[in-house]
Amino acid sequence: MIERATPCFGRLVFDRDAIVRAALRAYVESRLYRVGRFSFPAAAVAFWEGDLQRGAFLNDDVCGNYEVVAWTEAGVVGLAYELGWGPIEQLGLSVDAVTGGPDDVRGAVPGLPAELEPTFVLAVSRLNVGPEHQERDAGVGFWLHGDRVGGLLFDKPTAIGAVRLAAWGLLHKGRLLPLSCESYRPRPGWIVTYHDRPQDAPAHAVMDAVVDRAQKGPTEFTPAELETLLVPTPDPKRVLGVQRRLQMVGITWPGSPEIPEEPS
Repeated sequence: MIERATPCFGRLVFDRDAIVRAALRAYVESRLYRVGRFSFPAAAVAFWEGDLQRGAFLNDDVCGNYEVVAWTEAGVVGLAYELGWGPIEQLGLSVDAVTGGPDDVRGAVPGLPAELEPTFVLAVSRLNVGPEHQERDAGVGFWLHGDRVGGLLFDKPTAIGAVRLAAWGLLHKGRLLPLSCESYRPRPGWIVTYHDRPQDAPAHAVMDAVVDRAQKGPTEFTPAELETLLVPTPDPKRVLGVQRRLQMVGITWPGSPEIPEEPS
C-alpha cells in the first residue's frame, strides 16, 4: 500500500489487493444493477477478464469515457480516456507513429518498471481503437509496483481523464465509488460521491459478503441473500444475463451451474 497527497484529489491510497477487490465488487454491482435493490453503481457498463491473479476491468460510462485497470502479481496499471483526449491530443503521439499497440499510450505511464510490462500490455489490450487513425485510446495512466507508484496521473494530475483513475485511490470500504457530478472540476474529496441511502444498505451488505467469499473461491448466493438483494419479480431474461456474467467470476445462483450457454 502506498499513499500520495495530491493537490487536485487530496490523499490517495493505492493497494494492489484493494484495487482487485474493488474491481470485482464494481463488476458484480454493475451486473446486478436494475435487478437489485440499489441505485448509483460505480460503473454504468463493466467488463471483466481473467481472474484475481491476472486480469483486467473496464469501466465504461456509455458516453465515450472509460478507464481500464489491469493487474498481475507484479502490480497494477491503470489507463483512462475521455472523449477527444487520447494519445494524439494529450500525449503528443504523431499520426505517423501510431502502431495500434502499447507504444501508442506509453506516454501515459512514464517510468513504468520493466516488471509491469505484461500488466501494461494487458491493460492496453482492453482499450478502444480510434476510428480515424486506429490508435489505442488513453490519455492518462498510473502504475503501482510494490511501494512505488508513477504515471501521468501524478506527473500531470490536471490531465483530462485523471479523475477516473484517482477514484481508485479513494476507495470506500473496499468499494469503487461513482464519480461526482463535480468531477469535471476536481477538488480534494469531491471527485467521488458516496450515496449513503438507507434503503440500499441491505443490498450492498449482500454484495460485500458475496465478493468477500468469491475472493476465496467459487461461491453461491443463498436464497436469503437473493430475497434481500433482488427487486420483486425481476425480468427473467435480465436475471439470466446476470447469472451468465457472474459465473465468469465464480459467483453462481442456486441451481445456476445448469445455465444454458449464451446464443452465439
